[in-house]
Amino acid sequence: MSYADLLIWQYKGQPRATATVALISDTFSTTWNGLADLRQTLDIERATGTHLDLIGQHVGQSRVLSSERTPVQHDLSLDDAAYRFLIKCRIAKNHMTGTAPNMEEVLDFIFPGSAAVLDHYDMSYTVFVSTAMISDVIRHAITALDILPRPAGVRVRYNLVTHLPFGYERSNRNYTHGTFGDPPER
Repeated sequence: MSYADLLIWQYKGQPRATATVALISDTFSTTWNGLADLRQTLDIERATGTHLDLIGQHVGQSRVLSSERTPVQHDLSLDDAAYRFLIKCRIAKNHMTGTAPNMEEVLDFIFPGSAAVLDHYDMSYTVFVSTAMISDVIRHAITALDILPRPAGVRVRYNLVTHLPFGYERSNRNYTHGTFGDPPER
């Protein structure tokens, strides 16, 4: 059903009225489709090129790193993957509350499934990050640019793990008290 069908009987045969309704209808549908596409355009996981630049401007992260912050002698323009990483780090720093569970959520946003937080309960954290799939630019950003989130007043030590260590998920206790369940009855 079109909006032209909703005209009252006096204007149904009038060409200017139907043209006006068609123009307004087309404008609204074009605007609505553009707004519907905006969500996909600004999705940080799917955005590329200028769309990613727009997200970076919104959160305050430039695509170009100055030569003072890079190991090369000239300004470095980042590719989409490295730039997406810096944008995620900036977003994480802006929205972090500083608790250990929040630190795990933030690092899972930046490194999906490849980071773990160990709280020592003495105002210090150790963060383990698997760097098996990380480029050299991102590795340099982690070690030299201080871009990863950290709570104020808490010492955070980042360990970059180049291999997958063995361990039981979220269980740091021994065999009879871990998450294996109850020990067998005798």
